[in-house]
Amino acid sequence: MRIIGYARVSSREQAENSHALEQQIERLKAAGATEILSDVESGTNNDRIAFNQVIDLVKSRAVDGVIVTRLDRLTRSLPTLRVVVNQFQHTSVNLCALDDNINLSTAAGKFHLNILGSLAEMEVDRLSERVRHGWSHLRDRKVAMNPPFGYTKVDDRHKLDHSPFLSLLMCPVEPLLDRNTQRPIDHPVEYSKAMIADCLINSFLQYRTLRRALRWMNETYGIQTFAHNNANGKPRGGRLAQQMFRFSPSGFKEWLINPVLQGHTCYLRKRNGQRLKPENWDIRHNTHPEQALVTTVEAQQIEAILSHNRQVRGYGSTALKYPLSGLVFCGECRSACYSTCGRKNYKHPERGFNYYFQCKNWRVRSCTQKTTVRMEVAEQAVIEALTQRSETISQIAQLPPEQQEPLELKELRQQLKQLESIPGHNPVIEGAKRELRQQIDAYQYQLKQDDTAKSANRDLLLQVFGDRSYWKTLLDSEKREIYRALVDRVIMRDGQVEQVQLKV
Repeated sequence: MRIIGYARVSSREQAENSHALEQQIERLKAAGATEILSDVESGTNNDRIAFNQVIDLVKSRAVDGVIVTRLDRLTRSLPTLRVVVNQFQHTSVNLCALDDNINLSTAAGKFHLNILGSLAEMEVDRLSERVRHGWSHLRDRKVAMNPPFGYTKVDDRHKLDHSPFLSLLMCPVEPLLDRNTQRPIDHPVEYSKAMIADCLINSFLQYRTLRRALRWMNETYGIQTFAHNNANGKPRGGRLAQQMFRFSPSGFKEWLINPVLQGHTCYLRKRNGQRLKPENWDIRHNTHPEQALVTTVEAQQIEAILSHNRQVRGYGSTALKYPLSGLVFCGECRSACYSTCGRKNYKHPERGFNYYFQCKNWRVRSCTQKTTVRMEVAEQAVIEALTQRSETISQIAQLPPEQQEPLELKELRQQLKQLESIPGHNPVIEGAKRELRQQIDAYQYQLKQDDTAKSANRDLLLQVFGDRSYWKTLLDSEKREIYRALVDRVIMRDGQVEQVQLKV
């Protein structure tokens, strides 16, 4: 007679009591189990290896009975329990739960089984409700959760971590410029996490690529990975010395765009184990503005750099060799145009090679736009567009700004006013009012961000771009930075520049 014993503990139970699984196994053996299968996972997860093995054995009638200590060791889901019980009954395999006094061979045992399954499922649902209410309470109080690198949690608020963290024996291998003064940073011997975080932001804004900034960080702070042996004694890599910090490129990007660095508190960055897009995050604005590492303008610069790098597959690649690389698009298929080099001009060797932009899809013949555009022609069109826009902005600047509130914001205020006019205290209405206030705060903050960015770009245009001769004094690297900040895209068609779309 083949009797299988099944044991299960959750990860939390095993952490709190390292002998919990061992105790179950001993009880199952004492009850007559000849074989033991076990899982260390939540009972709500039905994709457990050992659990699936037990069910397969029952379906194939390869066992005579299954023993568990309690019914919730099999599953905490009532629908799943009913399916499992039906399978036991269909195959005539007996199920025994030691603590629940269950025997499927009797009608009373079946009834008792369903009652206990319902109670177990209700307890799981209640636990989930308590967790949801608890998180909602924390979000309403704007309690800091999971401080990112550079921060710590003090009195439920995010604070910069100025405690000593790292000491260096040597100065950084490469000079780093302060993003505000553009002067070399005087590096101390002893660093706090807040100081290192500030240096990381400086490095990204200076090198404008995740991998290049991480290279500076690893070389400067001496961060290295070391091989180690896993549980089977086989060597593997990726482990670090204890108490050290380390970023991967993707982790560094997530850290840079974390709203906590801008003085906000963010919740619900993940749902069901999946990362949500930033526009779906629950952000409470200006919860600790005095502790912000990144200003609004710098946050927009970071997002612009990351967005552009995604478009051209990395800052510093050959796609960014020329000032307008990554900004020129085909007017026919709207795909990016790649830079290409023509033959050398032998009549005028001092002119060197000719350089063009050409639709990338023409190379695979999926677009009909074969004609190229000379780089200097495209650049001259951009300069002319920026110069004209600076003249228009200078005229608009003389007019008083219009203080007109957007229609969407007016509708939110009207909805809030209607709810506030309802007498009495209703928890549902109070929750709706809190939600509307949060939406209004988020909308106002976004408007303020947009106005700040537009003002910065307009000031830049007004100061320098009204003079066409100014462009002759710039290097290609300087032009590239300006074009990234002010030009959205350049549309070319039939060998000509069709349109220059600006960000201002």
